[in-house]
Amino acid sequence: MQRHFFCRRNRGFTLVELLVVIAILALLIGLLVPSLNNAMKTSRVNTCLSQIRGLERAHLAYAESNKGYLADARQPHGGGDQGTNESFVTTLAPYFEQTAAIKNPLDQSAYWSVNDGGQGVPVPGSTNRFRTTSYGINNHLAREFSEWGAVDSSRMTDRISRIKNPAATVHTVCMVETGDFAGADHPHVEEWGESPSALSIASTQLQINAVSGNPYNSKGISDDGESMSPWGYADGHVSTDSFASLYLNEKFNQFDPWVSFKLHTTWEKK
Repeated sequence: MQRHFFCRRNRGFTLVELLVVIAILALLIGLLVPSLNNAMKTSRVNTCLSQIRGLERAHLAYAESNKGYLADARQPHGGGDQGTNESFVTTLAPYFEQTAAIKNPLDQSAYWSVNDGGQGVPVPGSTNRFRTTSYGINNHLAREFSEWGAVDSSRMTDRISRIKNPAATVHTVCMVETGDFAGADHPHVEEWGESPSALSIASTQLQINAVSGNPYNSKGISDDGESMSPWGYADGHVSTDSFASLYLNEKFNQFDPWVSFKLHTTWEKK
């Protein structure tokens, strides 16, 4: 019996089929990339909150060992040295599990040294000083830069026992990534004044859009009151809040311990 063998030619994809496949892949990538970016952003925000929580716990542990005193801020904006070794970056090291975790995963500042993953650009006002922390202390709770303490030492709030409502008082902040305050470990809250101009001034000291990423305006500052950022509070809890929800003016804000209690109770009544 004669056998017939049939050879079936392999049929490749046509150009139209390839274009359809490419279009489907592009569509899937377009759908997945934003989701992946959002997931990565959420992960970085959660890591930042965890680091701030760790800093707050370290502050409380430090206070227990130092008669209730909180760690201080000593890194000034611009040049000069006001005892940087006494900054919380150094003094909290024995109480903090990972000293390297003082770098916020959301932080894109160029002022970190190359060894720390930055671009090696010195902070403004210096020739050889780099960013050493993404975080800062509310200067009202720091001895060296306390506005009230400079006026009347009895109003110094550098101890937990002197803060009327720790749960309503911001303690740890995200420092701005560019400009004069990029090398500092504290803002100057007393300079902010009234809203809405307070938003513009504060955004030159703090990264108030660290989470939301709302763009800066043509002057290089963020004046969007809904810009979101992580915050640490003096009782140890952390949260992500808009700047506008924390600061109205000098008399109504959650940075000055002498008025934060009033603001907190006012909001609770609402």
